Amino acid sequence: MATNFSSTSGVSIHRATVTSNGVSSDPDQYVKAQLDALHKLLKTPFIPKRTAEKTAWATPKKGETTLPPDPSVPDAYTQAITDLFNKPLTARVFGDAISGINMWEGDDNLLATIYPFAFPKKGTTITDRWTIEEFIDATPTLSLLKYNFISQLKEYEWVNLDYNTQTVLSYINPDTMAEGETPAVVYYLITYSYLIGQNSEINGMMNFILGNKANGKDIVVRYAQVSTARQYIHEEKLDINYNRIDSIIIQNILASKPQLSSYSFKAALQKVLDTYIADGREYDLIIAWSLNNNAQISPEWIPALIQKIKNYPIKIDSTNIDSVMPMFLNELNNNPAEVASAGKGKDSTLDFNVEFLDDDSSVIQVITGNIRCAAQMYYAMTLGDELNIFDVVNYFTHKYMIRGNVQISDDTLREDLQLYVFSNKFTSLRTGKIVDRSRPAERHMFYKQVFNWGAGQVTEDVVVNKEFNKLWRILIMESAKYIQRAQDSPNPDQFVSRQPVMQAVEDIQYNLSTHCSGMANVITPIIYDELNFVIKRILNNKEIISQLVPAGGTWWKVVELLYEGMKQQRPKSTVLYNKAKLGFEILSSAANYNPRTFENSQNFSDFISNVDAFIITQAQLQKTDGDDDTKANYRDRDGDRDRDRDHSGRDSDVDQPGERSSVPAGVVAKDDWAF
Repeated sequence: MATNFSSTSGVSIHRATVTSNGVSSDPDQYVKAQLDALHKLLKTPFIPKRTAEKTAWATPKKGETTLPPDPSVPDAYTQAITDLFNKPLTARVFGDAISGINMWEGDDNLLATIYPFAFPKKGTTITDRWTIEEFIDATPTLSLLKYNFISQLKEYEWVNLDYNTQTVLSYINPDTMAEGETPAVVYYLITYSYLIGQNSEINGMMNFILGNKANGKDIVVRYAQVSTARQYIHEEKLDINYNRIDSIIIQNILASKPQLSSYSFKAALQKVLDTYIADGREYDLIIAWSLNNNAQISPEWIPALIQKIKNYPIKIDSTNIDSVMPMFLNELNNNPAEVASAGKGKDSTLDFNVEFLDDDSSVIQVITGNIRCAAQMYYAMTLGDELNIFDVVNYFTHKYMIRGNVQISDDTLREDLQLYVFSNKFTSLRTGKIVDRSRPAERHMFYKQVFNWGAGQVTEDVVVNKEFNKLWRILIMESAKYIQRAQDSPNPDQFVSRQPVMQAVEDIQYNLSTHCSGMANVITPIIYDELNFVIKRILNNKEIISQLVPAGGTWWKVVELLYEGMKQQRPKSTVLYNKAKLGFEILSSAANYNPRTFENSQNFSDFISNVDAFIITQAQLQKTDGDDDTKANYRDRDGDRDRDRDHSGRDSDVDQPGERSSVPAGVVAKDDWAF
C-alpha cells in the first residue's frame, strides 16, 4: 500500500512506488467504492432466523416467493439458507434509469435479494433476521470454522497473496480494520464455502476460498473488476454493450486480468477500450457475426481477427463476413503465434513507451518463507558457530568426559549421548525423528551462501551473497539515523520520514528471498534442531548442570565453563545470545514487512527498538580497549558516512558478523575423535 509521510511544512509526501514486493499502491477509487458498498450490503440482517413455528418468512419485497414453510425442520431450513447463498453475486449495472433492486445484473441475484432489507420501504419493519455473522455464530460447526479461518488468515503472509486477493480481503487485515468492524465480505466467503462448497474442515475451506478460481475469493474479485469497469464506461458515455457479463467488451476486460490498484486498473481498462474505440467497426462486425452464428470467440483472438479484417484486400462488411470468418478462425487455430503477436507494431512511437510493473502480477514476489529461513539460520549460526556451542559440545563429549569426571546415571541422557557421539545422529525435538548431524563444512558453506559469513569453502555452483553485508550495514545505519532524527524532532511521527528504513528493509527482503533458497531451506531446520537438541537434552540436563556447576547455575554457566576450558578465555555468551535473538527478530520483521505494517507506529517502533538494541550489542562485541565506538557513530544527522569507512575507502566492518575472515577457532574439520 502507499505510505504517506508529512514534511515540516505540513505537505503530505507520498511514498514513491519503486520496489517490487507486490504491495505498492492503494485500490482504485471506484474499486474501493464498489467493495465498500458490497461490504455494507453484506452486513445487513437478511438471513431468516430459525423458528419453532410453521410460519412463512416475512419479506418486505412485493412478489418475493416464500421460503420453505416449516423452518423448524433443520433440513428444510439448511436447504433454504443454502438456496439463498447459491444466488449469484452478479456485478453492478449502470444506466440512467437503473436503481434499487435493478442495480445488479440478472433477476435472481443475491444483492437484489438483500437490498430491500438494507433499504426497507417507509413503514416496513424488518424482524427475525440475522446478519451473516449472527448466522455463523448460531451454527456451531460454522462458528468454529470462522475463528479458525480468521486466525489462519491473519497469520498468513499477506505479501504471498496477490494484490487483488489482498484488496478484497482487506476488511480482515488487522492493520487496516477499524475497531469493532465486521469483515462481512470474508464472512460471506466463509458461509459460501461451507454451504455451497461443502467444506466442513479448515484446510478445505482455506483451499476453497484462496485457491478456487471459479468460486473462491475470485467471486468478489470479478465483482469488483466488472462493476468498476462498468462504472468507468458509463461515466465515459461510451456506446458499448457493457451491462451483460457475456458481452465481448466485458470478457476482454476480464481476460486482461486487471489489478485493482489505482495505478493499474484504469490503465488496463483504457487499453481494452482503446482497442474498441480505434477498431469499433471491425469489433462490431465480429460481435454481430458471433451472435448470428452462435459462435464463442475467445477474447484473445479479437485483436488478430481485427487485423485480418483490416488487412484483407477486399473491404469486409456485413454482406460478406460470413464467407471469410471461418477462414480467419481456421488460420488462427493453426497459427497460435499470430494470436500472440496481434496488435504489435501498430504505432512505431509505442516502441518508446514504458510499462511500469509495480502492481503487475508478473512482478517477482518476495518469498516470505525464505526470509524466515534466513532468520532461523542467523540465530543458529550465531549461537552454534559464533558462540561455538557445537564445538563446546564436541569438547565436552570428546575431551572433558574422557577424563571420567562426569557420571551418567540418567538413561535418557546416556541414550542421547550414544546417538549423538557414536552414531552422529540426534533426535529432533520438533518432529521426534532421528536425523543425521550436520557437518561443520556444510554449515559454513551455507552461511557463506546466505550471509557471506566466515571462510567456509563453497562449490562452484554456490552463489555467495556478497551484497548482504552492505545491505545489512545500510539497514543499521538508516535505522540509527532515524533514531537520531526522531530524538531531535518535536514530532517524529509527523516530521521524520521512515522511507530510508523501509527501503533498506525491502532491499534485505529481496536479497534474502533470492539467496536463502534451495538446499539452504533444507539444511537450516536441521542445524536449528541440532542446536536445540544439544542445548536442551545435553547442556541443560540436570545431571550435567549439577556436576559441572555444583554451586548453581544454568546451561549458560555450563557453556561458559566448557568454552573457557576449550579456549582459555571467557565467552561473551549473553551478548552473543542477545545478538542472535535480536538478529532473528529483525529478520523476522523483514519477513513480515509490507509498507502497510510499517505505517502502524507500534510495528515500526518495535522494529526500531530491536535495531537500536542490536547496535549496542554489536558495539559491545567489537569494542576494544581505548575504542570509543558506540551507536552514536551510526547516528550522523547530517548524513555523512565517512566515519563508517576506513582510510582505504572500504566500508568498515560494522554491525554484521558476515565479514569475519576466518572460521571460528575450534571448528572441527571432521567428526572424528581428536584426543
